[in-house]
Amino acid sequence: MNTQRTMRALALLVGGVLMAGCAGIPSAGPVERVADDGGPGQSTVRYAPVGPPRGASPQQILRGYLDAMLAYPVSTGVAALYLTPDAARSWRSSEGVTVYTSPQVTLSESVLLDATDESVVVDLRTRQVARLDRQGHYLEGTASEPRSYELRKVKGQWRISDPQDGVMVTRTYYDDYFRPFPLYFFDASGERLVPDLVHLAVGDQLPTGLVTALARGPANTPGAFRSYVPGAGSLRPSVTAGDDGVADVEFSASFAKLSDQQRDRLSAQIVWTLRSVLGLRGVRIFGGTPVLSARGERVHPIDSWGAYGPRSGDNHTYALVDDKLVEIDGDIVQPVTGAWGRDAGGAVEASVSDDAVAALLPGADQVRITDRDGKNPRDVTGAGFAPPKWDRDDHLWLVDRPAGSTRVRIVDDGRTRTMSARGLRRLTVESFALSPDGGRYALATGGKDPSLLVGPVRRDKDDRLTGLGDPRRLTIGVGDPHSVDWSSTTRLGFLGGSDAGIQLYNVALDGTDVTGGDTGGGPLLPDVDATTLAGRAGEDSARWVLDGRRRLWYFAPESSWRLIDDRRFTGLSTGD
Repeated sequence: MNTQRTMRALALLVGGVLMAGCAGIPSAGPVERVADDGGPGQSTVRYAPVGPPRGASPQQILRGYLDAMLAYPVSTGVAALYLTPDAARSWRSSEGVTVYTSPQVTLSESVLLDATDESVVVDLRTRQVARLDRQGHYLEGTASEPRSYELRKVKGQWRISDPQDGVMVTRTYYDDYFRPFPLYFFDASGERLVPDLVHLAVGDQLPTGLVTALARGPANTPGAFRSYVPGAGSLRPSVTAGDDGVADVEFSASFAKLSDQQRDRLSAQIVWTLRSVLGLRGVRIFGGTPVLSARGERVHPIDSWGAYGPRSGDNHTYALVDDKLVEIDGDIVQPVTGAWGRDAGGAVEASVSDDAVAALLPGADQVRITDRDGKNPRDVTGAGFAPPKWDRDDHLWLVDRPAGSTRVRIVDDGRTRTMSARGLRRLTVESFALSPDGGRYALATGGKDPSLLVGPVRRDKDDRLTGLGDPRRLTIGVGDPHSVDWSSTTRLGFLGGSDAGIQLYNVALDGTDVTGGDTGGGPLLPDVDATTLAGRAGEDSARWVLDGRRRLWYFAPESSWRLIDDRRFTGLSTGD
């Protein structure tokens, strides 16, 4: 499901809650009908569904039940009124969210059980668009099977006796009220915070929803990420935010026996996760009696614990032209200082770090590594290299394909070693990118089915790189995706096909929220068959592309694409 919202919209939203009881959904209480109080494109119209009317038919009861699950602010209290008392007590409304369209309700059959207990079956047919698991992770919809609901008489009125697990909402409701939010976990070394996207409903209980989802721990990446936050079972019912802009997060588990390192990391996870909530200036964290302090202060500033985030630093854009390595700054192209700026030795790709240059030589079977002055050369051989990439820790990543099987190696302190990457063996990797936090990688693959994929980078407890976890293919609805790069820790930029030719797109790391291209969200590239993308970190930062004639195009924020150099470039890349 691709919407046209970016993560910047999060800062404009006021609180919310996961559309499941596990994230703090209230089960009762009044729901008021008021006017739209949201900003442009962010409907927060409140809706108060009504309970079941007396004498309603079985079909009316099921339709009313579906409508009651569309309450906003989020509540399952009215929906539970459509259930039998036993079903209301046992309903597992916390087991995720199903997003659907095109509901059809029909009476299936009626069976007289005895003189006082009548049962009927009502069928529901829908088209499932998506599903959120109980933590809020987005899953693509599957072919929907009809679901049958049994209804029984309770004091002469029809009530549902077998509700589905989780709740069901329409696509319109999902688009209006749900947004992607990052939860923050540590990598296996405990040195880096890495985001995990979940989709939650906006509203006053967003802090509760975020911390509850965080307390459920990292998902879908066994061994790659870890959490220092106690489990959801020890989280107090709600996370409260006062008028002073400070949120109180309380656990029943005691922090008394935690080491200083564990307490710091626990605090960092919670503070970074709550940064999505507008208006918060700080967080207090309670565990048993102790209050976790930050440099002696009881309140953790909302911008604290930055040392665990991505390493800051300027990105630079480089390319090769006229057999020279050049740096590109806006629309200015000039050779780098040193030997590489005078003679690039015929290189066709190049990646630049603070201290070194790695260049792919003609034939794509040899990578040459030197210092920035072109001295101390060293060659690594292979077969069919993708463009080499330096990461922020000055590891050089090399992806090639000897004997038809993809291999991943890193060069670290002058040594080359092979990474475990079983999930990549059958893939034809055309571009490879590492996230700014070092916790994930992205691939654009070629062949018969070009795709974008994202997976975890694995490290051991000593922060030593050990391999790449299996990638997940993103369903993006864009043809011929290629030249992928990270625009932030949670979003990717890439080139892809459209009715207007090859365009620049942006997508969340879970494949949702595609923007750009012919979906809107920025000026269109001229139809010049763009082949290669590079840019600086930040979704609204400058971008450059090479076209099919290898000319250089530039996009400045709040501007439009323009041709800045018509020479024949190669090796467009972003580095330090």
